[in-house]
Parts: sequence; structure tokens; C-alpha cells
Amino acid sequence: MAIDGVRDAWPTIDAEIRKRVLANGVRERSSLYDDVPGSTGPWRPARPLILDETAYGGLAATSERLMLLILEACRRRARSVGDLHRILGADLHPAPLLRPEALLAEDLLVSARPDILIERGVPRFVEINIDGSLGGTWQADTLAERHLEIVARAGLGDRVSAPASAVDARFAEIRRSLGLRDGAIVAIPVFSVGAAPGLDADDAFLDFLQPMCEAGRRHGLDTRACRFDDLTVDSTGRLQLGDDTVAAVLRLFLCHDQPKSSGLDALITAHQARSVQLHTPEDTWLLTDKTVLAWLWSDMDLLDVADAELIRRHIPRTVLLSDAIDDRGIDALVEERAKWVLKPGGGYGGDGVTLGVGSEPGPWRAELLGASEQGGFVLQEIVEADELAMEFVHLETAEQCTATVPFVLGPFLFGRTPSSVLVRHGVPGGSAILNAHRGASMSTALVLSDA
Repeated sequence: MAIDGVRDAWPTIDAEIRKRVLANGVRERSSLYDDVPGSTGPWRPARPLILDETAYGGLAATSERLMLLILEACRRRARSVGDLHRILGADLHPAPLLRPEALLAEDLLVSARPDILIERGVPRFVEINIDGSLGGTWQADTLAERHLEIVARAGLGDRVSAPASAVDARFAEIRRSLGLRDGAIVAIPVFSVGAAPGLDADDAFLDFLQPMCEAGRRHGLDTRACRFDDLTVDSTGRLQLGDDTVAAVLRLFLCHDQPKSSGLDALITAHQARSVQLHTPEDTWLLTDKTVLAWLWSDMDLLDVADAELIRRHIPRTVLLSDAIDDRGIDALVEERAKWVLKPGGGYGGDGVTLGVGSEPGPWRAELLGASEQGGFVLQEIVEADELAMEFVHLETAEQCTATVPFVLGPFLFGRTPSSVLVRHGVPGGSAILNAHRGASMSTALVLSDA
């Protein structure tokens, strides 16, 4: 199950083919990227990341096993979703779209995208996002399709392929897991807080979602993007979109982050009346809390040898901040700050993350004390992540440069089956925290045949 040797396979490709791929990527940069939101700044990768078949399959298999171990760690502490919510801090993270009475079962593992750094060829899972609100499926699919066409024209079409579509995999799983009939209406509300760069305005977001709605229709679903305030609830508690009853909602947002609105209230009312299904209820989001990674480490003696080794190898040591302060003391944590990253357990998008390396003692101490007072934070051992030499193109000027940058892999799993890979790159002069809102560039991966 444990894997290593995960690297960008680009250098193994014939030099002349690589030259043609890059020339195509530079020349066709506008058609590659102009309508792909989620990145800021002028620099984009001129080529995709290349994973070999063994690496791609190994990432998927390891992701699936770690997801199951996360669920088991939660079940050792809680029987129901409501129990788990209380343990993780319901006061810190209100979640009105939970099903408190639901049992912690494997049907929670329907939607996932881990965040994986590579350290000396070994995948290191710094976060394991198990939730319906995953972004980046359309970007990963679209860039894979477009890069594949460029790579094929350069002479590599017989050895390189795109992974299965994450957008199609998501809608297939929505239909299967929710048991939806032909023509069932699935609403996708646009939202403001947490939207990718370029999707800040409702109209732009609605336009962006149209290809996803078309994908839903390919799977027999009447899929409609809408504004929150297009949603209402009738006298029986059924969610309405115009004159039609909504069977399910694709939840791409976290409820507690969004501003109050009549449409959000309608969704909450319908959910509580059990008249609408969600992909996914906020139950799944609890499994994403990085507190659970700390539980995996604290439970090591309860696991069999293979699973314990899997965690040691692939999850950076993660501890609850409160436990670290009790065990080590603030002074020791300040002294060894270069080995730690401070993270909010329920955070996402890089918000609230503080790197110890490069921090001065005073500010780091203040961050630790503030996080301790707030509660819900973890310390995670820093990963000495591999970087890669990536060829970039400037969107406006066509200037080219090669920069050695960090990157994070995000393979999608819907119904625990792998599909596209979202890749986020650092860019020339960019932040060390690989988030689109901090300037990282979205990209994708193609798969190189081992044959």
C-alpha cells in the first residue's frame, strides 16, 4: 500500500517531443487558460505535470485506505455525526446542514480530494478533504483535455492519457448515492465566501457552472445553477426553484461561511424537514478536520503494523496544539518552531495557517497563544517538499521562464474511484502556501503509460 518514487515524469520524455509540447503550450496559452478561473497573476504552466501509471494508481489506493482509517478513528470516539460534531467543537464550527442522528458509516466517503506534497519521492498527505464542497473538478478536467490534445500533436499521443473525468464521476456518484430518478432536479447554488478567484460575481459563477450542468444532464439529472435567493420553501417544507421542487443540492460551499439569506434559510429548512438531499450533508466535512489526523497519530498503538506504517510514512506527524503545549511547553515549541506548521483544524484554503520556519520567536509565540485561546488548532510537522522545474508562460507577453517551484497534488475520488488530478503550482515570485487566493496556479496531470 505504501508508495514512493512519485515524481514528475516529464524529464523521461524525448527532448524533441518536450520542445514541441512547450512551443504549443506557449503559442496556445490563451485557448488553454483564458476561460479557466481559479488562478491569479500572469504566469501559467506551459505544460501539464506527468504522472506514470504506477504513481497515479498508488496515490488513489493510498488515499482510499487513509480515508477508511480516518473514518475508523472517528468511530472510535463517536457513534453518530452529532457526537463527532460535539467532540470536534460544535461551538467553533456551526453546521446547520448536518444530520446529527446519522451513523458514522462508509457512505460518508463519497467525495474526496487529498492535498499531497511529495518528499523525496514519498507522498505526504497534509490534508485529506472528504466533503462535497470540493472545487477544481472542471478546471482539472478541462486542462487535462486541452493539454492532452497538445501533447498528442507533439507526438506523444500513444503513451499519454487523461484520467477519467472528475465532473462526470461526481455526477455519476451523486445519482448513485442519492438514488435519484431520471429528470430529478439538482440545484447548484452559487456562493460568495470561498469562491475561486474569478468567480466572485454571481453572473460569472453561473456561467462557469453551465458545463457542469450539462454534465449532470448527461447523467439523466435536470441540473440547474442558481443564486441562493432563487431558492424558496413551500408550506410543506419542500425546496423550490421557481415552480419546481428540488430533489437534491450539490453543496459546493460551507454553510457557516455564507452570509445569511432567504435562500440559505430555505435550504436549511428543507434539509431539516428531510425533503431535499445534499451532496453532501455537512457530515462529511467533519472528517476533513485536521484534528482527525492527530487522532491517527495518537491511535498508532491500536492499529495493525501495516496501517501504522502507512500513517507514519504518508501523514506528517500531527498533534493537537493543546496536547503539544501540555507535553512540551510553549518555550520548547518556540525553540523548535522551524519544524512545525500551525493550522486550524476546521480551516481550508490556507486561512489561519502559519509556518514556523522563518518566523521570529515573538510572533510565533503570539500565534501559538492566540490559537490556544481560540481552540481547535493542530501542529503538523513541516514537509520538506520536493520542488520541480516547471516551464511557465506569461499570459500577456508570451515570455517564458523555468522556475523551481513547490506543487501539491489533489487526486479526486468520487465513490472512492479515482478521476482527474488537480495540481496547484507555485509561480515565479509566489507564496509558499499553495492556494489559488495566494497566487498559486491551477493545473492538472496526465498519465504516462508504464508500457
